Amino acid sequence: MQRAIDVVAPGVRECDIAAAVYHQMASGTPDFGGSYMCAPPMLCVAERAVAPHAAWTDKPLSKSTTLNLELFGNRLRYQVNLSRTIAVGTPSPAFQNLADVAVEAMNAALDSVRPGLTCSEVESVFRRSLARHGLEKEARLGYSIGLGYPPGAVERSASLREGDETVLQSGMCFHMMPGLWLDDVGIAITQSFAVTETGHEPLSSTPRKLFVK
Repeated sequence: MQRAIDVVAPGVRECDIAAAVYHQMASGTPDFGGSYMCAPPMLCVAERAVAPHAAWTDKPLSKSTTLNLELFGNRLRYQVNLSRTIAVGTPSPAFQNLADVAVEAMNAALDSVRPGLTCSEVESVFRRSLARHGLEKEARLGYSIGLGYPPGAVERSASLREGDETVLQSGMCFHMMPGLWLDDVGIAITQSFAVTETGHEPLSSTPRKLFVK
């Protein structure tokens, strides 16, 4: 994700961002190389930012646009999902506020995670936080992750959604994805985490915020 953020700039082609992401995903770190992902990187740019998943084009980025990126790290078939929104140019106050609200609600839900709580109870914390700002998210808040092979890393076992009474246990892993897709804007700032004995452990260190280039 940091490689993508570094590459994003006005005039850079979407396909060149994707190429940089693929290179970094495969090369990994000096200690651990990466493997092939369960799905291609999702680059939702400009008008495609209102969709949760979209492919890149060869168009250059304009001087004022937004990108929602969902990327993956895969090691020994265990996959971690991560999404961030990047604003090229100064975002409007309304868009910045939307990002702040989404992060606030996500952090509240993450802080509530602990063994013994149900998936539905975690989702309700997020939903109540959004409601204070007059917003709602109809889709699920997240899903379990673990071993992954194409075409998907979703385990299809538990979802952070209203009505899912699956009880959280230490060692479970989820991708919390409070993406908000409204009529004309979309924002996706997410966090994968593991349930611990006392709460949760984030599985990535990228700051949970709107990035501005």
